[in-house]
This record gives sequence, C-alpha cells and structure tokens, in this order.
Amino acid sequence: MTESTSTRQYYLAQFFFWSAYFLLNMVFVKVSVQWHPIYLVIFLMLSLLLFLATHALRWIYKKKGYAWSLRKTILNLVWALPVTAVLIQWLLFTLIFIVINMFAIDATGAQRSTVGGFITYVMNTWIMLVLWCTVYLFRVEFRKRREAEVAHWKLQSEVKEAELQFLRSQINSHFLFNALNNLRSLIREDAERARAGLNDLAALLRGLLHVDPSKKVKLKDEMEWVKGYLALEALQFENRLRTEFNIDEKLLNQELPPLILQTLVENAIKHGIAARRDGGVVGISAKSIGDKTWQLIVTNPGAEHAGTHQGNGIGLKNTRQRLSIAYGDQASLTLNVGDVVTAIVELPL
Repeated sequence: MTESTSTRQYYLAQFFFWSAYFLLNMVFVKVSVQWHPIYLVIFLMLSLLLFLATHALRWIYKKKGYAWSLRKTILNLVWALPVTAVLIQWLLFTLIFIVINMFAIDATGAQRSTVGGFITYVMNTWIMLVLWCTVYLFRVEFRKRREAEVAHWKLQSEVKEAELQFLRSQINSHFLFNALNNLRSLIREDAERARAGLNDLAALLRGLLHVDPSKKVKLKDEMEWVKGYLALEALQFENRLRTEFNIDEKLLNQELPPLILQTLVENAIKHGIAARRDGGVVGISAKSIGDKTWQLIVTNPGAEHAGTHQGNGIGLKNTRQRLSIAYGDQASLTLNVGDVVTAIVELPL
C-alpha cells in the first residue's frame, strides 16, 4: 500500500467515524430529551473537535511515537487521552458560550451544565477517543508487522542470493584452476591436445558464466558441462579415468541448481580416481524414485588408504548448502563411503 493510499483511507475513516458519532448523538437527543437547535451546534462542534484532536494525536504519534513499542504507546495514551478529553470539553463549553452570546441564541429549554454533567461529557469523550485510538493502533500495528515481515523475507532472499553467488564463485574458481593446471602440464607434452583442451575449456566456461545462480538448469545441460569437464580431466588421467553413464532419458528435462553434478564428479575424481594408482570408473546415473522424487547418483572407487575421504570437504558442504537454499528439506545429499563411494542427491520432481 502506498503512502498516498494509506493517507486517503485515514481521512475517509476519520470522516465516516465522526460523522457516525454526530448522527448517533442527534438520534439520542431526539429520543431522550426535548429537542433544541443548540444541540445541533453542540454536537457538530464536538465532532469537529474530536476530528481535530485525533488528527493532532496521529501527527504526534507519527513524529515521536512510530518507533515506540505498543506497550509504551499505550502507557502514553493512558494519561494523554483523559487530558485531551478534558481540553475538548473545556473548548466545547467555551465555544458554546461564545456562539450563544455572539448570535444571541435562546438556549432556554436546553439542559443546563453542571459539574456532574461536565464530568459525564468528559467520560463520554474519553471513551470515544479510546475507541478511535484502538481502531487506529490496530491498523498501524498490523501494517508495521506486515512491513517487518516483508522486509524480513526480502532480506532472506537477498542473503540467499549472496550465498548462491559466493558458492558459485568458489566452485567455478576451483574448477578453473584445476583445468588450467592440467592444460599447463600438457602443453609441452602434446600441444595439439592442449589446444583441443583449451577449446573445450573455453566452450565450457562460456556456458557456465552465463548461468544464473538463482535459477535452475536442466539435467541435460548439466550433463553437457560434466562431459566437457571429464574430457579436460582425461587429459591428465588418460586411461586411469573411465566413465559410465546410466541416465533415464525421461529425466533430462528435470531441473536442479547449476553445477551440482559437476561438483560431485569433481569430488569423485579428486578422492577416488586421483587417490588410486590404477584409477577407476566414475559412474553417473539418474533415476526416478516413485512419483515425487528422483535421484542423481555419482559413484567412484574408494581411496586406497582408508580414512582419506569422509565426505566433509568444502565441495560437498557447499552442495548441501545450495540444495538447502533451493529446496529446503525437500532435497538431500548423502554419501556412503566404502569400497565404492556413492554420492546420492535426492530431488523433488
């Protein structure tokens, strides 16, 4: 809601509230006492004074008390409203006296003012002020809480976006340095293969750098990047790195956060293939689990030395964080370590 809309609604509420109060007083006078024209003047001035008083209270609240807690606001109203009611009635009696004398109005037949009557009028005015302030504060507190909630979720969204940007930069830089080191070591041995590898790297980076980290990508696109990554890694590991794919083609259009699969494959090579003299097979598969879930599975042989890989590295930690950001508790990553290490990402369909 814009400020202008809120202000317009406030003035409309003021007009209808105090107009209704004026009409109710007129009905009460008609029913309970002998009618006299002075009552029309009295209650018209009273409604106008209440309008001005509540408007003044709103102005003070917006200037001084908007940042107060609800408790502090109520404590200030406890003394402010009775004082305001007394002032309104004092002004009303003064104005009535001036009007009667200025226009020589005959007030014979109207009720006479007494101390008890004045106190009754003050109580009545105080009750109306309490009623109006209750309605107004309820509306303001509701709006403040709604604005705080919107600000909270906006901040959460910005934090998540920053986390995604940070995680993506970590993954990309890690992969880039690995690829460049592999190509650098190959330049003197086989320049043609190094050039082909640079072409693969350039094509891969063009795709990765255009990925929006806040959006998901299709599995088939992720697979293309992973195949390019594996081609670059094969320059170093040669026959020590073998791959097997078992992808359900029905899942190729399923979406997931970018670079999830690439991170798992990189992890498999680092802790499985690179940690074994004979290398091994990296298996990549995707399959449906029921009607609501699908799994992305990456397998690699275990390290030759037990305890080398426990699944607590930065790559897996970042992947879990990114899954949590994207899906909450609807997605998970588990790692089973044994003779064969299996990383299982479970995702909603």
